[in-house]
Amino acid sequence: MSRLEDELGQVMAEHDDEAPKAAELLAVLPEAPRRRRGSWYVVAAAAVLVVGVLAGVWAARDRAHGPTGSRPTAPVRTLSCPAAYAGAAPWVPAKPTGIDAKSRLVPLKSPASALICAYKGLNGLDKQRGWALSGRRLLAGELDRLTAELSWQPRSVPDRRHACTLMAGTQVNYLIGLAYPGGGTIWVSATDEPNLCVGGANGEFTADTGFAGRDVTKAYSTGVWPARQPANCRLPGGGRLGQDTTMVPAGVTSLTICTNSGRVIKSGYESLVSALNKLPISPSNGTCISHGHGVTYQLLFSYPAGPPAVVDVASACSPPIDNLSAQADSTGSVLPIIQQLLNKH
Repeated sequence: MSRLEDELGQVMAEHDDEAPKAAELLAVLPEAPRRRRGSWYVVAAAAVLVVGVLAGVWAARDRAHGPTGSRPTAPVRTLSCPAAYAGAAPWVPAKPTGIDAKSRLVPLKSPASALICAYKGLNGLDKQRGWALSGRRLLAGELDRLTAELSWQPRSVPDRRHACTLMAGTQVNYLIGLAYPGGGTIWVSATDEPNLCVGGANGEFTADTGFAGRDVTKAYSTGVWPARQPANCRLPGGGRLGQDTTMVPAGVTSLTICTNSGRVIKSGYESLVSALNKLPISPSNGTCISHGHGVTYQLLFSYPAGPPAVVDVASACSPPIDNLSAQADSTGSVLPIIQQLLNKH
């Protein structure tokens, strides 16, 4: 019994005021065999008493120190904003640590903390680097919204010529510092500027869209990442991850056909997705050479999370089909299906 007594004493040492001493409990056991009637029940009762007290003490210990063999979870640290935006956008101050960031702008899991650092300037300046920190904002929740949008931003296409306007105005370069349970960290660059031409980056992955910068501005202003809006023909967005290898990435839940007014189609669009994805594609060159008049449609394919895939179909253009990352040279199998969908809905 000395071993049990030692163990009891060690466990209870931290909780002297929560339970009787080990010796007081063990004293019950030696007396039990001397009782003739009901001795077995007395021994059993004493054992139950010992086990019950042990369970209570161990539970108290676990509440104070965590489960046996573990330690309290260390708080997730919040990153600190660099004093200046040192490079040309998109730029990040450090590469990701403890996270696979080569396949997406951010991981699919939600971070534990998100810090937005703002660097305000003018897009007409010759020197668009070295801008001083103009403000910071720690987001207060809804970080799953941030993950849903940024994780599905499309990969940039090398040597793609952006059809950008040349409007001058305020440009805000943002750095989003994300920290994850377990110690992983990542910096994401996003920019809000009039031409929507500056993409995002994390040091290992570059996103070919400037639309995310507008949501970063909203999050910076309110402290909460904005809720996702339905597909919008007036501001369709920059596309979706995977559109560089297939015209319409998998997982579509609805289709909006933009003509004079957006027509939302919630069923029957599968044949159009199939027809588009059967077309031979090549990297988009970002241009459209017109050959007169024809029909033009913009197709917005929506998903359970993240931005829509955007496909432009213009019969009098060359190339006639483009999703901002890939292009196709024929509309023969596509236009009849679009017209059938419009007539049916």
